[in-house]
Amino acid sequence: MTRNLRTIAPTLACLTAFAALAAAPGPARADFAATLSAAVTAEAGGTYLYEYTLQVSAGSTAPAIFLGLVVGEGADLQDVAAPDGWFVEYAAGDAAISFFADEPGSPIAPGASGLFAFRSRLAPATSDYTLAGFESGTPEVLEGTIAAPAVPEPSGLALLAAALPAALLARARSRR
Repeated sequence: MTRNLRTIAPTLACLTAFAALAAAPGPARADFAATLSAAVTAEAGGTYLYEYTLQVSAGSTAPAIFLGLVVGEGADLQDVAAPDGWFVEYAAGDAAISFFADEPGSPIAPGASGLFAFRSRLAPATSDYTLAGFESGTPEVLEGTIAAPAVPEPSGLALLAAALPAALLARARSRR
């Protein structure tokens, strides 16, 4: 029990400090308001086109500067696209892809949207994402889940493994 308390104590201290800063009087706090939507299209050849629209609300006081998306390590993303001025961080085998507004004037402004896209052979599954906005030295983060290329769950793999011997047996019988 003491070891677990030592492990979470720094986290609790950070959360307490963050809550105190958020509640402290000071200049107006930025409010980052944005949504992320996905469109996934199955294409010929067994690939999927993933298109994400990041829409920053017109009422947001902070522009979007970051999009991070968890993907399956076998996603092997291809044809990655981002708005002008955004940097992409991804290499085959990575478990996530990150997009950063890298040039002045490239963040997605309130009332505007940006399109991010890539192709993968992995089918969609629910995955985590992170959005970040930044204004006046104050970062704000939004998190959620959305469709992304992912590997099958272990239970799905077990079902596939269990079905393989039956499929091989049926194939052998059909050749006789």
